[in-house]
Amino acid sequence: MNSLTGQAIPGASVAVAPTSEGTDRDITKSVTTGADGRFSFSGLIQGKYSLMAAARGFSLQYFEHHDPFATAIAVGPDLDAEHLVFRLQPDASIEGQVTDENNDPVQNAQVRLFQTTTDEGQQKTVPVNQAQTDDQGEYHIGHLAPGTYYLSATARPWYAQNFGPRRTATDADARAAQDAAALDVTYPLTFYGGSFDSASATPLTLTAGERTTADITLRAVPSLHLRIHTGANESSVLGRMVFPRISQRIFQDYLDSVFNAPDSWVAPGVIEISGLAPGHYVVEMPPSTGLNDKPGGRAWYREIDLSGDAEITASDGPSFAIISGSILSTDGRAPIHASIRLTNPDTGETFRSDINERGQFDFNADDVRPGRYLFALEGANGLFLQRLSATGAKVAGRTIEIANAGNVRISGIASRGAALVQGTALRNDQPYAGAMIVLVPQDPANNGPLFRRDQSDSDGTFSLPNVVPGQYTVIAIANGWDLEWANPAVLQPYLRQGEHVDVPIDGRLQIKVQVQ
Repeated sequence: MNSLTGQAIPGASVAVAPTSEGTDRDITKSVTTGADGRFSFSGLIQGKYSLMAAARGFSLQYFEHHDPFATAIAVGPDLDAEHLVFRLQPDASIEGQVTDENNDPVQNAQVRLFQTTTDEGQQKTVPVNQAQTDDQGEYHIGHLAPGTYYLSATARPWYAQNFGPRRTATDADARAAQDAAALDVTYPLTFYGGSFDSASATPLTLTAGERTTADITLRAVPSLHLRIHTGANESSVLGRMVFPRISQRIFQDYLDSVFNAPDSWVAPGVIEISGLAPGHYVVEMPPSTGLNDKPGGRAWYREIDLSGDAEITASDGPSFAIISGSILSTDGRAPIHASIRLTNPDTGETFRSDINERGQFDFNADDVRPGRYLFALEGANGLFLQRLSATGAKVAGRTIEIANAGNVRISGIASRGAALVQGTALRNDQPYAGAMIVLVPQDPANNGPLFRRDQSDSDGTFSLPNVVPGQYTVIAIANGWDLEWANPAVLQPYLRQGEHVDVPIDGRLQIKVQVQ
């Protein structure tokens, strides 16, 4: 049925796929709903099944989904799987036109859509989609779920000619510079509502099935020029030309790349970026290599507020952290096909490095700035991180605090024996479907990688695999999907009524949790 109108959806495609252990999860069955929206699957063996459906105007959706979770349907004796109501949310969409200050259409403008969501337990505004305007300046972004969105547009004026810094010596030079300045313009990153600053951008709140129009006007402003003294010598310039990455910090700490700023070498070791609008920028310069791969300039970064033409030098910018280390199991072997993930919970930046056959990893190819990072071992086939230590950084739980640029060496010991926690969510002593289940570690602020989550199935059961042995609290929350579940202050009132568990090595726990 249509979740918005309550009307039946005829001709919808509905499918089931087994999710129980020991079943072939590639086997699916599909049917089409009748005129009354009804569907039925017969001959199913006992077990759990994911249920999914799609129809014209309705993107593929899972039953009672809360991305990336959904409620599976339990099939078997004394289980009711015959009175399901599958509420499909109709797609929402945004369309509009991007024009300039003369009301002329801006073609090939990049339109980006951001959504405010609870990502990894924290409320953030992140990019979710993008489009490009056609020759009439029009765009369309469809298949959207209900939510709060923000829209931005950026482009380069078709007539723009971004010259070098304007200097005058004679009257003729002054007239030439004045003529050039009229074409040396750029469009600032502009949000729906006309703001150049994401903090004051106008939100778009979409309901299920809503089709809304959002037009944006781009207004050209004089472009700014940034000269960067890279610190690279002439040999490194000849060996491999490297250019900086220019980003704007928007929506708290998200870094949005600037695509329309031309750059050029103006002298050995000097790059000029033109076409910039006033604003806050992050400049990241990768390392350069000289002839025959000899060392050149160092990697560095710099944050700068631009309100006019400016110059910066490599010596003014701090270097990136040089991070490497090793992970070995208790028997001295390297985890096979495993990797390390570093995540900055404040900015959302994520870096990954594979672990080689000697158990070593390094992030030297990544531009990791000093900061606070969550450290996670991934794909280790049942191994869990037992101990973690570092030189050049501080370790608290699964958190690495890198205070300054420099060499950071991380060492870890991995053990076999990750556990499985299973249970049933109950309310008034009856199984409860669709609850958010959260396994909360001790010291949650520093142990983000130890969290586990699930959604209770139609029989109230849930499963939390690959749990690192230790002490936890399991909580079940009805309608808790918008909570910042990784925030200790938000968790506190729920923890008092949670189920405390001590997870043993290579163990299996069965528990019951009351839904709050």
